[in-house]
Amino acid sequence: MKEMIQAGNFYDSLSPEEQKDLTEAVAESLFFQEEELQRRVLTLLAKADPRLASGVEKRLR
Repeated sequence: MKEMIQAGNFYDSLSPEEQKDLTEAVAESLFFQEEELQRRVLTLLAKADPRLASGVEKRLR
């Protein structure tokens, strides 16, 4: 759980533009992966920061 807190803190420390870039990069990395893997990663991202998970999910759909 400590890792998720650290990841969330890192995401919070980014500028809005950097958050957008990270969100897009993660979504691009997941785009051609199997749906089950996408769901697992989204679950982990939501534990770090729900905004990041939501942004990635929107770009995958």
